[in-house]
Amino acid sequence: MKPGPTAFALARFLVTRLRWTLFPVGLWVATRISFLLLGYVSLKLAPSLRGSSAPTLHNYPALDALCCWDCGWFNTLATRGYANATETNFWPGLPVAASVLHRLTKMPVGFAVLTISNLACLGAYLTIYRIFARLDGTKVARAALALFAAYPFAFFHSSGYPETIMIFTSALAILLATSGRHYSAGITLGIGILFRHLTVLLGGGLLAAQLRQRGLRRYFASPAFLALALPFAVAGIYMVYCHYAWGDALSFLHARSTWGQTAWWSAADAIRQAHKRPHIVSFLPFALVPTLGAVFLLRSRKYAELAASVLPLAAVLWFIGAFGIGRYSASCWPAFLPLGKWYQRHPRWQVPLLLFFCLAQGWFFFLHSHHYEIQ
Repeated sequence: MKPGPTAFALARFLVTRLRWTLFPVGLWVATRISFLLLGYVSLKLAPSLRGSSAPTLHNYPALDALCCWDCGWFNTLATRGYANATETNFWPGLPVAASVLHRLTKMPVGFAVLTISNLACLGAYLTIYRIFARLDGTKVARAALALFAAYPFAFFHSSGYPETIMIFTSALAILLATSGRHYSAGITLGIGILFRHLTVLLGGGLLAAQLRQRGLRRYFASPAFLALALPFAVAGIYMVYCHYAWGDALSFLHARSTWGQTAWWSAADAIRQAHKRPHIVSFLPFALVPTLGAVFLLRSRKYAELAASVLPLAAVLWFIGAFGIGRYSASCWPAFLPLGKWYQRHPRWQVPLLLFFCLAQGWFFFLHSHHYEIQ
């Protein structure tokens, strides 16, 4: 039976409407294949250097390379839940989601953690591309997203970490807020906070969107301003749990102190203590790249929402986040729009810069996959 004109019309409609997804989806597929191949070769070349992560992944080198350091914690929490208040430093979103997926599909927990993180990365690529294309066109959006994916610490976007959920939910919240859907934006950002608490720092864009749409004088003329409380209300669910389970609503914050002073290092601390953690100093020049991009957002009012989102996070990284400045700087997605705009205008720099970023990313990923202190 031949398809009728209605089927052809539907197919043509879908192709037309979804054509814009080809680049972000293609980039996602290409990067997933690259990380799987590199992870497999990495652990096959030096299997003795492998540390512990998710036990269910040890027989799959390509996947095991993607589940190091904190990924092991999320795997453990998804398997047995919180055993003590110290573990509440890891927010519950990813463990809970992985546990639910595991129960629904019967896939091993380690597979579930990686599945959620990587699907969130796909959602992040699509959403970020949509935002960037609206602001500066498809050519700039492609350049910016390519730089974002090639950034030396972007391998965390394929790891079993909640960074991709933070990126996806914050980008989706911005997209919703700029479309006037403020309550949906607030709930979306709140869900992101449950996965990674630093998502709250990206919430400034929601306030900026409301100010742009109503102005300061008419800001309270609409009840939409109440939507800004929704992220905190959603995040408060975890605080209520901590209160009843451990008698301390802020146990996740107090647990952080048990990780030592390095958990609170600033960039200046990292430089002063370079003899103890020399590798962290090597992160700083790369982290400067998205920081500069964040500052460049201030050059145009049309980037107000993006600037309000990323500048608080960029500032925190330098003052109290040096130890994790690599993976967190890779979460500063709005900063890559002005960087992509510059990149698109300078074709002679495109191949050398992209090649350098990819080589640096491969090196850091190799070290991370063997449990060197790149987390």
